[in-house]
Amino acid sequence: MNLSVAYTFEPGIIDRLAQFPDVKEIYGKLDRDCIGGGRATFTLRRTPLSRLNESISNAHAHGIAFNYLINAANMAGLEQTRSGQRKIRRLLDRIDESGADGVTVSTPYLLRLVKSLHPRLKARVGVFAVVDGPEKARRWEDLGADTICVSAIACNRNFNRLRDIRRAVRCNLELLVNASCLPGCAYELTHMNMLSQSSRTGDRLGGFCLDYCFLDCSARRLSDPVNFIKAVWIRPEDIVKYEQMGYNWFKIVERSCPGDLLIRRVKAYTERYFDGNLYELIAPVAQIKRGFGVSRMQQIRMATIMAKPWLVKMGPLLLMKSYIESVLVDNFNKEGTPVYIDNKALDGFLDGIRLRDCDSQQCDTCGYCRAVAGKVVTVEPQYREKALSLAARLDEGLVSGKHWF
Repeated sequence: MNLSVAYTFEPGIIDRLAQFPDVKEIYGKLDRDCIGGGRATFTLRRTPLSRLNESISNAHAHGIAFNYLINAANMAGLEQTRSGQRKIRRLLDRIDESGADGVTVSTPYLLRLVKSLHPRLKARVGVFAVVDGPEKARRWEDLGADTICVSAIACNRNFNRLRDIRRAVRCNLELLVNASCLPGCAYELTHMNMLSQSSRTGDRLGGFCLDYCFLDCSARRLSDPVNFIKAVWIRPEDIVKYEQMGYNWFKIVERSCPGDLLIRRVKAYTERYFDGNLYELIAPVAQIKRGFGVSRMQQIRMATIMAKPWLVKMGPLLLMKSYIESVLVDNFNKEGTPVYIDNKALDGFLDGIRLRDCDSQQCDTCGYCRAVAGKVVTVEPQYREKALSLAARLDEGLVSGKHWF
C-alpha cells in the first residue's frame, strides 16, 4: 500500500507520519498562490514559502516525498494573459526550486506546461479533473500523467468502471479513500470551482467563501441518514478489494485536519482495521472551531477573511459559522458523539454493493443502503433538529436573497 496523506503544516506532524512505512508521500501547498487549489484559504494555516521549503526538506529527511498542489479546477483565464503566464511560470520555478517531488494538476494545459518546463516533477492528475472512465484516463496518460487520482464520486463504488480504467492505462492509479461526498452530486463542479477561486491570490473576494455546496451535502446527510452510507468512502478493511484490481495508491484527506485525528486516520488505513465510529475517518473537518485546536492567530485570520459585511450581511455569516461549528463533529466516541456509524457492523457491506449496478437502478427501488443505514447509523435527535433548523434558515436566505439585500 502507498499512502498519500494530507499535510497540514502542523509542527511535528511529519515526524509522526514517518512512523507509518506506508506513508510514501504528503501533499500540500501555500495557503494561496496564483493558481489556487482545493481548499478555501481561510480553513488553512498561513504558510510562507520558507515554511514550505523547510517542510519539504523535513519530509525528505524521513524518506517521504512531497507533492505540491496546483489542482485548481480552472485558472480563471490567468494562462491567457502575458502577466498571468509570468506568474504561473514563476510559481512552477519556485515549486521546482523548493525540492518538491511532484505536483497535482486538474487542467490539461497545466500538465503540459509542467512536463515541458519541469520534467523532473512527477505529475498527478487530481480528483478535480473528474477522471471517470477509461478514455479520459488514456488521454491524461497521453499528456504525460504519472499518476491519476480517479474520481471518487463516479468510481469508488463502480467496480466495472474501475477495472476498465485500470486496463486502459499503465500509469499509477490512486483512490481517495475517506471522502464523505455523495454519488451523483449536482454541486460537484460548482464546489470545485468555488474552492479553486477562494484559494487563489488576487481573488476579488479576498479568500471569502460562503460554502453553500457544503451546506447542501451536510444537510442531506442529516435529513436522511442513508446518505452517510451512500457516501463514497472506502473502509480500511476493504482496501484489499481495490488492490486486487490493481490500485495501489490511496489518498487520505483533509489538509485542515487536526494532527491527532489525521494520525488516527492514517493508523486505521495502514492497519486495514478500525473498530469504532467510521465517521471519525470520513467526517469533513476543518480547524475553524476550538474543538479542533485552532489557534488564536488562526481565529483572527479567519475572521479577517470572512467578516466582510459589504459582501454578505453579518447575520447570515454568523449563522453560517454556527452551522459549520455544529456539523463539524469533534467528538467521535460512542458515548457523546452526535453521529455514530458502527464500522465493524459494515463488514460485508461492500460485497453487497458489488452485486448491484448502482448506475442503472434507482436507489429508492433498491433499498440496500437504506436497510444497512437503519442498522449501523445513529444520529442524536436534538443535534439533528438544531442543525437542520440552521440549515433551513441559511438555505432560505440563499434563495430569497436576504443574506445580501
